[in-house]
Amino acid sequence: MVCRPGDTLSQLCTDLLCFSTVQSLLHPQEGPSGSYPPRPSWNIDTVGPNAPKITLKSQSLVTVKLGESAKLSCHATGQPTPKIMWISPRNYVISLSSDKFQVMDDGMLLVKKVILADEGKYACVARNSAGDDVKNIKLEAELQEPFINGMKGRSTTKVLAVSYQTALLDCRVEGKPEPRVWWVTPYGHSLPTPYLGGRFQVHRNGSLELRGVRKTDEGGYMCLAKNNLGEASLVVELDVASIAEKPIFAVPNIEILPIKQDGGELILECPARGKPNPEFAWVLPNGTMLKPGVRLQRFTHHLGVYRCLAKNVAGQAEKRYALESGRKPVIRGSTGMFFHLKLIKQKSP
Repeated sequence: MVCRPGDTLSQLCTDLLCFSTVQSLLHPQEGPSGSYPPRPSWNIDTVGPNAPKITLKSQSLVTVKLGESAKLSCHATGQPTPKIMWISPRNYVISLSSDKFQVMDDGMLLVKKVILADEGKYACVARNSAGDDVKNIKLEAELQEPFINGMKGRSTTKVLAVSYQTALLDCRVEGKPEPRVWWVTPYGHSLPTPYLGGRFQVHRNGSLELRGVRKTDEGGYMCLAKNNLGEASLVVELDVASIAEKPIFAVPNIEILPIKQDGGELILECPARGKPNPEFAWVLPNGTMLKPGVRLQRFTHHLGVYRCLAKNVAGQAEKRYALESGRKPVIRGSTGMFFHLKLIKQKSP
């Protein structure tokens, strides 16, 4: 029998038999010979609150590669069951789930996509009504050569901007030791991090901001990152459009096309205009997206709506073709504004 401090006999017994049995043990009756039966030994265990105790406190250091996730364990015993709370290196309580952190059901803390700013001492606090216990874990990133926007070595990208607007060239650098970051403009000027001068600003995160861009700003901008383990570079080719116009269609945006029963070829056009010239993509009835240069040999969902998407820096427009009936089309290819379908005549059963 288990009881808690303050429990009464009526709380321990829920039926008459139990009550009478316990009464006879506590208050035995005198026998015929005037003697009392031997009093039985009766042990009652008392269960009360137990303060939390965190196990495996020996894990005091966790190392992880930059960009990967780290797992910080914290398992505690106690009565009532302790609640787990994590404190960040900046002394704020970590929420149970966010883009950066997640506290698992067993108390483990998951730190997602570790960056240098995540390093430091994390505190796990286990708490219940009887007290609390604390475990400290230090998170460190491994030594690593620089990488830019998730890429090591050399990489290139293109950015299209509109005249007199602001262009932002991303250069998110990670590495340990913390790399030195700087930009080189098309004219050979070196811009350190951070930097502010005229229309150019290099933010502390490495991104280059150009305000009021002009046609003369076009060219290759190079972001470089270097530490004692290596270096990385990113070339951003900046193009500037003098005037931006959202893509438009000169024909109705929705057309219904019946497919002939004898097969043949069907060409779907996407005559969109815009400044700068839009980029095109087709979306098939089954949701597959095709961009210029992509070939898809065969698909079965031929009926339905074919969507052409035209997009530039000013916006996006869409044209739809609805195919109502006919034969199964096979794609011969898609190039920019045109979409070629070859309709195969099916044999009668």
